Amino acid sequence: MTTGRIHPLPLYLANQIAAGEVVERPASVVKELVENSIDASADNIEVTIEGAGRQLIRVSDNGTGIHPDDLPLALSRHATSKLSSTEQLGMIASLGFRGEALPSISSVSQLTLHSRQADQPCAWQITTDQDPIPSAHPQGTMVEVRDLFFNIPARRRFLRSDKTEQQHIATTLNRLALSQFDVAFRWQIDKLGAIKLPAAITQPQKLQRIGKICGNSFVRDALYLEQSYQDIDIHGWISPPSAHRAQTDVQYFFINGRVIRDRLINHAIRQAYDGLLPEGRQPGYVLYLTLPLDKIDVNVHPTKHEVRFREARLVHGLITKALQETLNTAQPPQPGFDSPRTTIIQEAAAEYPSKHEARQPSAAEQVITNKRQLSAILHQRYALVDVESEPTLIDLQQAEQILKQIAFVSAISEQTLASRPVLVPLELPCSEAQRLLIGQHQSILSALAFDLRPGQNGLVIKAIPTLLAQMDLRQLVESLLIQLATTNTDPIDIAKNIAETLPLSPVISHAQAEKILSELEGNEASVKHCYRKLDLQSLAGLFSG
Repeated sequence: MTTGRIHPLPLYLANQIAAGEVVERPASVVKELVENSIDASADNIEVTIEGAGRQLIRVSDNGTGIHPDDLPLALSRHATSKLSSTEQLGMIASLGFRGEALPSISSVSQLTLHSRQADQPCAWQITTDQDPIPSAHPQGTMVEVRDLFFNIPARRRFLRSDKTEQQHIATTLNRLALSQFDVAFRWQIDKLGAIKLPAAITQPQKLQRIGKICGNSFVRDALYLEQSYQDIDIHGWISPPSAHRAQTDVQYFFINGRVIRDRLINHAIRQAYDGLLPEGRQPGYVLYLTLPLDKIDVNVHPTKHEVRFREARLVHGLITKALQETLNTAQPPQPGFDSPRTTIIQEAAAEYPSKHEARQPSAAEQVITNKRQLSAILHQRYALVDVESEPTLIDLQQAEQILKQIAFVSAISEQTLASRPVLVPLELPCSEAQRLLIGQHQSILSALAFDLRPGQNGLVIKAIPTLLAQMDLRQLVESLLIQLATTNTDPIDIAKNIAETLPLSPVISHAQAEKILSELEGNEASVKHCYRKLDLQSLAGLFSG
């Protein structure tokens, strides 16, 4: 195949190619324009959409505006006020910085821009094919984008229905509104009704905005978390395992005020909820990560949704650890066996089958070992089962804890105990005697699958037994030091004593309860005190108001 001679692309064609990366659909235009408004220090942004964005996208703000002499540059490629040196490329604080958004958008639409700075006597207007002219407009900038993809019919045909494009625009605006609480937003998407979000400064105001976007049910159940490690901070709201969702519609993550959809972040959050949610269900979260600009590269994707971390393992570990600690410490109080009246959280039918149809359990699912048939899960802890037609209450949390103790001791005896690295190495303060104690008993620590070493200012935790991964690290080390200080050098005895402090985990799903019940086979003698036979009066009390 013979190729033609090399030649420079016409400017309009280069802009349209760039638009293919930046402008995927109307929601992409909304994102770029609103981010420009935020970068211009606007604290009031209004968005108007007509024809699902095909006919009109208008974004108005009260930001700093654009100097009249700079208006032609604003519509030219690779022109920006946000970067001026290579050094700044590693310290990007603005949302937009590539200098491609406005020229790309103007190459596939009829774009008009009005802008006025505070010290200018009037506003100025510019279009794609016209020099700047005076216009009437208050301080700030207004960009009107009409007839999107009018000159690229193929791209226009790839757009989805009005309803779908409207939903994408609403999702984009929701993300931007959650990323900037100090900015007031107002938007009108066709004739669907105006959304007004005043600036949110206080915590109640922020929760009110979150409630309007994510729903009041999320706010009502949400757990607040706040944690720091060195110069990295994470805070926000997460749903407890009991408030799981069918979709990923309430999953928002922001880094330094930037909307992010990143695989590393998603994996860290999934790992924190691992084993706590029914299969196919999703957690809800609105989380904010702040870290130094030189520890993150946002210049790795045209739409800037993905990022690259300088210390990816550290960030991953911090996120997982912060969520796990919040989920572990925010469990509701559990009732004792002396007062069995509880609220039923989940019954066998609540398996969330597809198409919202009640799925009948199979015979294998109905019959658990030793002819145990699970009837209900109570208060995320107790299983109400029929053991040969006798109603019995089983403390699943306590039974699972005992099973973990048995597995822990057995793994040490058989020398199969696995070790799990701590992604965020933790250094705990300690006395000189404790430092010496750890140094003297490295062989015992190795048998217990611990990697715990004296550091400059304390004890550094680098790895722990996998079976103890859910324990609080500080509590775990304190328990270990107590055992070593008693001159007990038998790893089995130490393991038994440490395992007694294992935390109780909530039983969320029907499948999780069945798994615990199946593991009880052959261990009834060890967990017999977890069983309680019920008479008819006690059974009735479980279901009374």
